[in-house]
Amino acid sequence: MATPIPAEVRRALAQRHPEPWVDHLIGSFPPEYLRRFDIEALSRHLGMIRELGVDRPVRVRAEPQGEAEGTWRVEIVGYDAFQLLSTVCSLLAIHRLSIVEASIFTSEPPEEAAPASRPRPQGLAAGRAGPGRPGHLPRPSRGPTGPDRRRKIVDVFVVRGEAGAPPPDWDAFGGELSDLAQLLRQGQHDEVHHRILGRFAAALGDRGPVGGPLEAILLEFTSEGPEAPTRVDVRARDSFGFLSLTASALALSGLRIVRADIRTGADDGTAEDSLWITDRSGRPVTDPDRVLALKYALILIEHFSSRLPMATDPEAALVHFSRFANDLMARPDRAREFASLDRPEVIDALVRVLGESRFLWEDFLLAQPENVLPMIGDPTRWRRSPSPAELEADLADRLGRASDLEGKIRALRRFKDREIFRADVRTILGQSDGPEGFADELTEVAEVVMRATLALAVERIGAEPPLRTDGTPVPVSVCALGKFGGRELGFASDLELMVVWDDRDVASTPGDTPASDYFDRVVTGLRQVLGIRSGATFEPDFRLRPYGKGGPPATALSLFESYYRAGGAAWSYERQALIRLRAVAGDEELGRHLERLRDAFVFGPEPFDLEGLRHMRAQQVRQLVAPGTVNAKFSPGGLVDIEYAVQALQITFGREDPTLRCPSTLEALTALERAGRVDPSTAATLRSGCRFLRSLIGALRVVRGYAEDLTVPPADSEDFALLARRLRLDGPEALRERLGAQMEGVRAAVDRVLGGLG
Repeated sequence: MATPIPAEVRRALAQRHPEPWVDHLIGSFPPEYLRRFDIEALSRHLGMIRELGVDRPVRVRAEPQGEAEGTWRVEIVGYDAFQLLSTVCSLLAIHRLSIVEASIFTSEPPEEAAPASRPRPQGLAAGRAGPGRPGHLPRPSRGPTGPDRRRKIVDVFVVRGEAGAPPPDWDAFGGELSDLAQLLRQGQHDEVHHRILGRFAAALGDRGPVGGPLEAILLEFTSEGPEAPTRVDVRARDSFGFLSLTASALALSGLRIVRADIRTGADDGTAEDSLWITDRSGRPVTDPDRVLALKYALILIEHFSSRLPMATDPEAALVHFSRFANDLMARPDRAREFASLDRPEVIDALVRVLGESRFLWEDFLLAQPENVLPMIGDPTRWRRSPSPAELEADLADRLGRASDLEGKIRALRRFKDREIFRADVRTILGQSDGPEGFADELTEVAEVVMRATLALAVERIGAEPPLRTDGTPVPVSVCALGKFGGRELGFASDLELMVVWDDRDVASTPGDTPASDYFDRVVTGLRQVLGIRSGATFEPDFRLRPYGKGGPPATALSLFESYYRAGGAAWSYERQALIRLRAVAGDEELGRHLERLRDAFVFGPEPFDLEGLRHMRAQQVRQLVAPGTVNAKFSPGGLVDIEYAVQALQITFGREDPTLRCPSTLEALTALERAGRVDPSTAATLRSGCRFLRSLIGALRVVRGYAEDLTVPPADSEDFALLARRLRLDGPEALRERLGAQMEGVRAAVDRVLGGLG
């Protein structure tokens, strides 16, 4: 229903704007719009609307306000688009402008068609334009006499700049806002987020420390009629960016602000805002359960958004949280779950976790929402890591409650996912005592999981296992290698494994099939029970076995001995890789026997092949490092240089000194220094480089979600800046200097180590 226009207002406007569409336009705004502004302002708004077009969907006018220096009255008119208000407010914040007052109005064109005496204009939308639809943006003053039926906004702000700051460049502000409005009308909301959220979070962070107690926010919802927008009254302590955060919170909940009155108390600094909201289809929010959930959601999103500067990637944090909140809104107990999250330590944790990486979101948070609330919402779950005994008992209890094999497999996978997520959350929140502590936690989870996986894989096969002459099953052992064997797991780490079975005493096999067939099926069963997609955390990798892909999936003990012994078929680097072999599941006696063979083969009579190592490193650099780039693992001075130098010392001196036979690089380095095989300065350089490069690799993997590409992004890129934030360094330049110094120091230290061996 059109707003009645007082006769004196119609006459005054008609003298300045005789176009027939003026009555329609003025009447499409709520009555309060006509009461709020005088004839001069209304006429000015109409003139600005006349200038709207396809290439300029908003117009901005700013003039100094009163005598207060740095205070401006800003008028913005334009074609409405979903999330436009939050974008306007965010852009004001980015320009370091605080909102003192605001009057927000959105037109609502009447539903009836244009009068028959006025031919319907060609090229206009047939019905009322929905939010975010690009369509054709006509110039009302140049078209036929029919009304332009698109929603329009008139937003009038009083803003105040920072003391001593230069006047804003309003032309640049208007140009950027116009570009962003174009994107919103084309439905490119993610692109708008990408352009402004990081800058908005930076503006928030520049205002002072972020964190501390949560501010009280009072919300009252009022229904003003079955068709009228829902009124929301907000009372809270005023803070920089408050209206932007409120508008963003509503937009993330799928709601539009169609009218707003914003007032900041001059005396007590309290913001008292009245907002009129609808859903995206223009309907009021009336369902009591939805209103209650929305109330909690608004408070939570407000608190969450105010802490965005704490996130590594504020854009990702807010986008991920919007999806997370939308998922919560669909849950039956949503109000209670929203309320459970509204605590300072929980909000801080949620911001850090959701803003850490897209990989973590896709691999855990999006795929396993049932794990997020219990883990993040209960700080006792991420403030400590369970011991191996507690992990064993927990998993045994879960498996014991399953009714069948498939239920056990599902329970194992849920346990694995939850505990990996717990370890990830703990290291993101700084609870894991650095990369070594994080690796220890993941390793303990992996070992518990592998023991249960082997048992379930055997159960899944179903057939009787091969037997020895005494009637007992032929022993089998699952050995860890690589990062798993060295207790050096991290984000997105796979599990390098070798399955070895004892073929010294095989008396009978099921169905007279070769025993090797049964144990090859065990390897297949391990993959199937874990059920991990390619590239995901804890994906099993069985390639580090005799003859690689050309050898049998499961390795007979006799093949293990003949392949790795001195003079056997193994290359020197394959024998070197056995340094990290550890038995983690299966028959304990066979496992101990394999570890004794490992020591005999690795630390045996054959001298360390220094030239072979140098040749292999040169090949790795040529094949795995793109020219002009830095690879954290394979570039000269990268992590592989440290690992190989330490292993070279271990193999050279470990045959005489068993204390040097450690699968862990850092533990071996400590043992070598203690034994006098490496000087303290070189050891300190290698130790520092190892820790830094592991942190760097973890930061790269948590972004990309897979282990293969460890190329450091260009120093002038946005990804490099995010990498610096993820490593908690003071900006990109600090990362560039630290990376260069660490890798150069590692190169020099490795040259000293290998030069001494040569």
